[in-house]
Amino acid sequence: MKKKIILAYALIAIGTLSLSSCSREEKRDAADAAQNAQDDVATAADNVASDIKDGVNQTAEDIKREKDEMAVRLEDQRKELKREIEEAEAKIKTASAKEKDRWEERREKLKGELNDIDDSIKEIRSDMKQDWKDFKKKLNQKIDDIQKDIE
Repeated sequence: MKKKIILAYALIAIGTLSLSSCSREEKRDAADAAQNAQDDVATAADNVASDIKDGVNQTAEDIKREKDEMAVRLEDQRKELKREIEEAEAKIKTASAKEKDRWEERREKLKGELNDIDDSIKEIRSDMKQDWKDFKKKLNQKIDDIQKDIE
């Protein structure tokens, strides 16, 4: 009987030790898994930050390229307006009184459009405060309107 009691206590002790050792091991495994997950999150965050930085740099390059293209387009439009103004001035010199008023009105309208183009060129070359997409859309519409007026 004494052997049975000692054997029972021994089995209880062994069971308790094995249960407690498993929980420590499980705790270690859980801690390792948590650390690995934390490391993975930190790595992913670094990758996202790098991707965002690359995206911002690419967007800035795209905007600069588009601004340069738009400036060239505006300069071409400006030259066309100057030719139209010179043509209107030549017509004013040779036109009748009735026609002269019409050509002077046309010349003034073209000069106003030329001033708008000059302002747009200055704005493109400056550090713009306005959203680029909105500005580009409005400017393209303005150029199209001027082109229709010239034709």
